[in-house]
Amino acid sequence: MYFSGAGTEIAKAEEDVGVWRTFFSDEAKRGVTFAYLGGAEPSLAPDRIRACHDHIPMGCIFTNGTRKIPSDIRYRIHVSLWGDDENSKTYRGASVNRKAMLNYSGDDRAVFVMTLNALNIGEISTVARACEDHGLPLVFSLFSPTLDYNKRMTDVHFDETNYFRFSSAQKDMRLDDDLLLQARDAIFEAAAVSPETIRISPAFINWVTEKGSLYTLDESGVAKDCGNRLTRRHVHFNADLTRNSEKCCSPNIDCKDCRPYAMSLATYFSRRRQMPKDWEDVWHHWCDIFGPV
Repeated sequence: MYFSGAGTEIAKAEEDVGVWRTFFSDEAKRGVTFAYLGGAEPSLAPDRIRACHDHIPMGCIFTNGTRKIPSDIRYRIHVSLWGDDENSKTYRGASVNRKAMLNYSGDDRAVFVMTLNALNIGEISTVARACEDHGLPLVFSLFSPTLDYNKRMTDVHFDETNYFRFSSAQKDMRLDDDLLLQARDAIFEAAAVSPETIRISPAFINWVTEKGSLYTLDESGVAKDCGNRLTRRHVHFNADLTRNSEKCCSPNIDCKDCRPYAMSLATYFSRRRQMPKDWEDVWHHWCDIFGPV
């Protein structure tokens, strides 16, 4: 992921597609059957996506949707949304919703993912209608601040960079306990209205919006019970094909506030023995949005 670290790996990204093909072939031999492809923006490197697709049978591509990934790439495609058309520009610097929805309208690979924050919960119904109009399923993630975001939001001297454009004490995107419950209720209400469009697992939504942190932290503030931690088998590679040695695929997220959907699903499954009545429902949800098409 581009924002894991300073992004220096992008400047020295491997450009030789032959090297990428060898890399993915070796990963397949290692036993890898599922790949997560992120960015910056992976659709800008379709040759690398195809090299992965040729060797690893299943996968998911995380994209902003502005460039359509060729239809013969049969990976799941998760398209990020940060709000409705009117407010998306504020959250992410440009509104690309309509273009993304036109690109993937009716595409059985596509799942649109709306990241909920403290400012956009009221936009769920508008986003759901737009997805429904384009024949696109909608799921939800929860805004999870980075360590830098939390630090800046407690500093009276805000550094308004391009990445930290508008947040302030009056425009804080973070979800406190009350807002988590508000987000949960809004998701359930929207799902009741648009059950064919909104794909959720009630058990997972209830768990991921629980009050307080979802994790037990060590003395450094790193989660000790995270199902998304990098291990000998669960490996994250940089764009120069070196192994990333950070804690997880998004090491800049503050563990105590971590609730993104993909990472949280991994943690939920790692605790499935604590959730004997519900975990199969959540597993079916994972298969619905990540499984083969």
